[in-house]
Formats: sequence, C-alpha cells, structure tokens
Amino acid sequence: MSGAALDGGEAYARDSLGLVADMARSVDAFDEARRGAEAVDLVWPPEAVRNVAICGMGGSAIAGDLVVGAYRERLRMPVSVLRDYYVPGWLGEDTLVILSSYSGETEETLTAASQAVERNALCVAITSGGKLGSFYREQGVPVIDLPPGLQPRAALLRLLVPLVVVLSRFGVVPPAAAELDDARDAVERGVEALGPGVPQEVNPAKALAAQLLGTLPVIWGAEGTAAVAQRWKGQVNENAKAPAYWGVLPEVDHNEICGFEGMGALGPETRLVLLRDPRHHRQVIRRFDLTRELVAPHVGGVHEIEAEGRTPLGRALDLVMAGDYTSLYLGLLRGVDPGPVEMIGRLKGRLAETGYGRAQATR
Repeated sequence: MSGAALDGGEAYARDSLGLVADMARSVDAFDEARRGAEAVDLVWPPEAVRNVAICGMGGSAIAGDLVVGAYRERLRMPVSVLRDYYVPGWLGEDTLVILSSYSGETEETLTAASQAVERNALCVAITSGGKLGSFYREQGVPVIDLPPGLQPRAALLRLLVPLVVVLSRFGVVPPAAAELDDARDAVERGVEALGPGVPQEVNPAKALAAQLLGTLPVIWGAEGTAAVAQRWKGQVNENAKAPAYWGVLPEVDHNEICGFEGMGALGPETRLVLLRDPRHHRQVIRRFDLTRELVAPHVGGVHEIEAEGRTPLGRALDLVMAGDYTSLYLGLLRGVDPGPVEMIGRLKGRLAETGYGRAQATR
C-alpha cells in the first residue's frame, strides 16, 4: 500500500477497533478524565504523604513515566514508577500508591496492590473495573472509574490525566490547572493537524509513517521526551506490529552510539527519530546536534520532531499525539489491523495454563 492510500477510506476499513477514528475523541476523553479525578473523595490530608509509588504495566505504566518526566524538576517528593510483582522495602504507611491498571486484572499490579494494602499504604486505584475496581474498593481503596471497552494503549489520556490531578491534590506537583489546560490544547491541535481527514502532503504523521514503512525505527528522547520515546516505541510495536527501539540522551552517548559503527547491512534499513523539546538543557541540545552528526552516516535517515506547547506536559502530549497517529498509520500501511495484540493474548493464555505462581514441570 502506498502512503497516498492513507487519504482514501479503504485503508481504515482494516482498523477493526476503530483506533484511528477514536483518536478524534481524545479531547472528550481528556475532559471526562479530568472531571472524574477531581470528583473522587481522597480521604487523606496532603501532609500524610512522604513519597509516591505508581504501580502499573504497559500502557497503564507509561502514563506515570510521562507525568514524572514532565514534572521531574518540580516534584516535591520522591516519585517512582514500579513495573513489578514486588514493591520496594521503603513503601509504607506514608506512601501514596497509585494503582494504575486499565483492565483492573493486570497480575503484576494486583500483586503489588495486595502488598501495598498489607503495609497500610495510602492507595488510590485508576481502573475500568476488574478485581482492582471491585475487591479493592471493598477494602476501602478510593477508585477513579474509567469507561470500559478500550485497549489500554488507547486509554492513555484517561489514565494520565487522573494521575496529574491526584498528584496535584496531594501537593506532590504544583497546582495543575494551567498545565492541564495547555495539555488539552496540545491534544486538540494533534487531532486537528494529524487526523485521517488531513491529506498526507500537509499531515506530518502520515508523511512520517510513509517514510518509516519497511524500516527499523530507533527513537530517542531526553528529559521530558524520554518517556515519550518509550511510548512511541510501544505504539509502533502494538499498532504497527513492527519492531522499534528507544533510547535516552545523554545515556546513549555513553554506549549506544558505538553500536552504529557496526550496523552493516542493517544501517540503510534503520531510521533514527529524535524527539526534541526547545526547553532541553543547553548541553542536551548540543548532544542532540552532535550525536545526529555522528550517527547519520550509519543509518538510512534521521527525522527530528520538536515539541510545541507552553508547558512541559503540553509539549509531552504534543509529541505523544504525533507518535500515536504515526504508529496507527504505519500499521495500516503495513497491511495489518492496529487493534488486536494476539501475541500478548497467547502469552497470557500460556501463563494461565500453569496457574498463578506455579512453574511448568520440566519434561
């Protein structure tokens, strides 16, 4: 399929879950999530919180990474994103634990939840249901309810916005009203500029998807765009059913750049995508420029995208929208349905065969 085919209706017939079309509801999702989080009764005073743990996996965890990245210089206490069955030893009665699981059935998050409740931590759940929404509500955990029926990766705004609201209400981050307004503006701009009705010649996401078709994307970010690079990578994996990799400056300058000298035949098939923020530290800006200069001869192309927005959260979501649309269009160009994630389903089925916590006997 050619890139130009994205301007015709036949390409979108393959999108069985309507993920591309549903992007048009992103602003509504943002507003609904904000209202829902502001209405939930949080029973503890802000002074009860000394540190924060955000527990989640996949699309439910990346919301935490994005928020921590956007507020990294303004966090008023330690905040960690935990992707594990176990919680760390420091988690206790003065820890705000935000349990983020869209389905409410993520086994790693449920295991972490049981430990957090046992330690009398200050737990808040963000979920559409499942055990997290029922059992833990009965245990006295405040629950921010999300609408069911979405793919977790398509529920990012519904997961991210409540995180910002909750952290702001507890004083972990500064009052967030203005930053949320800017983030909403970024989402609205993304829908208007990148949606399926915008022709490819003036649609950066469609154009980039056509350039990435048949290549191996390597996506780099830094500071507030680091988690955005991870989001881009995951979206290419799930929506386009294609490999992609991500890295973070300045760390890649201490190891990964050496590997480009040995790219060989893979080099021409690789595309480097740089996610930049005009407010990066001046040395990070220099590193982007110099690293591109060194790596460009070893890859088939380099694409730079600079964030727009008045605030760090707004700029992060500006890039998130670009990545989400690009990955969806890339999937359609590859001839795949962006919705189903069959490999994940097969893995969960295999895990269920042996039961939780039991290893399969060696034959």
